[in-house]
Amino acid sequence: MTDRKPQILLFDFGGVLVDLDKQRCIEAFDRLGFDIRPCLGTYRQGGVFSLLERGAIGVPEFCNEIRRMAGNPDLTDASIAAAWEQYLTGVPAERLEKLLELRQSYRVSLLSNTNAIHWEQSLRDFFNYKGLGIGDFFEEVFLSYELGVEKPAPEIFHIVAERLGAQPEDILFLDDSEVNCEAARNCGLQAKLAPAGGGWMQEIV
Repeated sequence: MTDRKPQILLFDFGGVLVDLDKQRCIEAFDRLGFDIRPCLGTYRQGGVFSLLERGAIGVPEFCNEIRRMAGNPDLTDASIAAAWEQYLTGVPAERLEKLLELRQSYRVSLLSNTNAIHWEQSLRDFFNYKGLGIGDFFEEVFLSYELGVEKPAPEIFHIVAERLGAQPEDILFLDDSEVNCEAARNCGLQAKLAPAGGGWMQEIV
């Protein structure tokens, strides 16, 4: 990372802001008769879940594929979505307060490999805070399923810099994946590894 003070903080979502519970998600899909383990990655998903997060398929197609792979045509879209929502457990209030504090000094945006199910859950359950909404926490939100590309592809960082109207070196990217951080650095951004648990809050002032 350079000594240049960033103007923009660009946050990853899963693991950095929202806490994750992989085992809870696995158990929820087990109850549906579907083994999610081969698809569930630490920093990005595989198989049909990756297609959903790249926006290559929508939620109806995703649910149809889960039913097909589970061999159970009676699984409802709602039950599949509810199982997938078990992966995200919440955004602690102190992280939301820190984002509000940082917005006083920086432009703050979000870049996430995510999908419509998790994002709708997040808007409903995690950013509905003290009467505030997503726009109070982030200037811009960049979501893989809307952009059609996932981290660590260089294209996603080029899109972000262009849409923010910023030089890459003025952006500090925080992610819990070193692979994603290195990809951001290769595109000219500053990047800081931010392991799960919120330790970054003491380091970014």
